[in-house]
Amino acid sequence: MGFRSHRVNTGFQQIYFVNGFVYPVTTVHMEFDFVRSVAPLVVIVAVAAIALTTVMTSSTVFMMVLPSMIIFSVIAFFLGMKHGEFRASA
Repeated sequence: MGFRSHRVNTGFQQIYFVNGFVYPVTTVHMEFDFVRSVAPLVVIVAVAAIALTTVMTSSTVFMMVLPSMIIFSVIAFFLGMKHGEFRASA
């Protein structure tokens, strides 16, 4: 007795039939524009910078830590976006 599986596409929902059992899987189509993608990142960086002012002096945070956080977040966002494009095209 082997493991048999086949898939049926019905619009947004895919149904998997495995050995006579039905497993519905709903696919989510995520459509992001620039504002929806960057807004959570800006909020996270802002909250982290404000939280760090309780530990360090504000001049140190805003002159040294915040620029490095922004540069790192831009690089990570760009690499994540390119990885997502690669995964979507494969």
